[in-house]
Amino acid sequence: MSSQTYHLADRGQSLGTLDSQAVLAGLATGRLSPDTLSWQEGEAGWVALRHRPEFASGVSAVASLEPPPPALPWEAQVTRWSSRPQFATLWATLKAVLFRPQATFTAAVSSDSLRAPIQWLLWASVVAVLVGFPLWSVLLSLRPALLGKFGMPETAAPAIFNLTYFFRALALYPLAAFVGTFVFTFTVHGLLRLFGGGQAGWRRTFRTLAYVLGAMCLVLALPVTACAVPLWAFILALLALGFAHQEPAWRGFLAVGLVATVGCCSGLIASAWSVSRLFFR
Repeated sequence: MSSQTYHLADRGQSLGTLDSQAVLAGLATGRLSPDTLSWQEGEAGWVALRHRPEFASGVSAVASLEPPPPALPWEAQVTRWSSRPQFATLWATLKAVLFRPQATFTAAVSSDSLRAPIQWLLWASVVAVLVGFPLWSVLLSLRPALLGKFGMPETAAPAIFNLTYFFRALALYPLAAFVGTFVFTFTVHGLLRLFGGGQAGWRRTFRTLAYVLGAMCLVLALPVTACAVPLWAFILALLALGFAHQEPAWRGFLAVGLVATVGCCSGLIASAWSVSRLFFR
């Protein structure tokens, strides 16, 4: 490569004049970035280093050192606790979790920080209340009329929108989602370890389950899709855990299945106990 000189600038600041070897050295050390502007005498305008063929090797070396972009739009935008994500980011992340779990959870994770998944869980549960509470209130107000058409006894229609219940749900639903996800994570991860899985650590398990359960909160907000939540959540959780830990899906199936079975049995026992007290007092 002939020794040519280039005038360099970055963010409006002049970086001086360097020859081609010095430019390559600057790319290798990080002093210069591929987006640094360069100009030679006789050229009509400034050109980024990434667009100069003579520096292709240096630009490729820089690109290989850069961490991969986050697979989830949420993690690309939420960089601080005070970050306020846009609705488009929420929607894009929801679609990625629900419909592209393999690409979403197989991708390399630059950090196992809990900040982004916790914020996702809280924001998703808050949005679920804001969207779902009015929809479910309207549905419950129509229930007596619908039951009457099928010959079932009608009951008094509840208020269409009860502000007291709304604010209670807005305060308690995110808290319940947060605590429930932590409990669910430690239980599932313990079972994964028992079955020889969960090699990526409990933080990866929490990250995976937080995004899955947050997505299910949003799905549950829509009455037309609520009935699909139990089965959808079960399948999505076991698949996502397999992708995240890079291990067979049967381990996630057993772990999530055991927790779901214990939960269902506990619920049935509690219901049976409540009914029995009505007849055997």
